[in-house]
Amino acid sequence: MIELDCIGDICPMPVIKAKKELESIKEGSLIIMVDNEIAAQNLEKLAKEKACAYEVLKDRDGFYRVSLHKNAGLPQNISIDMSKDKSVVVISSDKMGDGDDKLGQTLIKGFIYALRECDKIPDAIVFYNSGAHIAAKESESVEDLKKLEEKGVLVLTCGACLDFYGYKAPLAGKVTNMYEIVEKFLSADKIIRP
Repeated sequence: MIELDCIGDICPMPVIKAKKELESIKEGSLIIMVDNEIAAQNLEKLAKEKACAYEVLKDRDGFYRVSLHKNAGLPQNISIDMSKDKSVVVISSDKMGDGDDKLGQTLIKGFIYALRECDKIPDAIVFYNSGAHIAAKESESVEDLKKLEEKGVLVLTCGACLDFYGYKAPLAGKVTNMYEIVEKFLSADKIIRP
């Protein structure tokens, strides 16, 4: 068992110290003492990321004793993928942010391109209101959206919005309705709105 005294350490030092110690051992327990709830919560997140059993105890003096147990009864060679949460990107405008429209259009185009280049991809991208222009007009973003579809991203555009703006169908992805949009939002672990 290894003990770390991180009382007085500021964020992110307790997590960094704990992570280094966890990486140095194959199995066993690591006890970390911290003096604030945020540090304890961050260590709890680390335990989940590293598939460690954990326990958090708060004493009468306001100190926290966080115990992390590496390979505590877990089968060898366990693989836990913590990166597969369901995220939905919501694009409700053909611009990103407030201010200059031209800049906003450049930013949203850059956002979609950057999303395409990321290793971690969302489960779905939903376009509605003036965001429908992005999936329906001939642009570089349409090519980026097609590449995201090839990676497995579901690209959805509101049918009522397409109709309102005079489009028959999106050039990338498929037409959806408000019911499916609501279902996607409710089943998402996180919703990202640029």
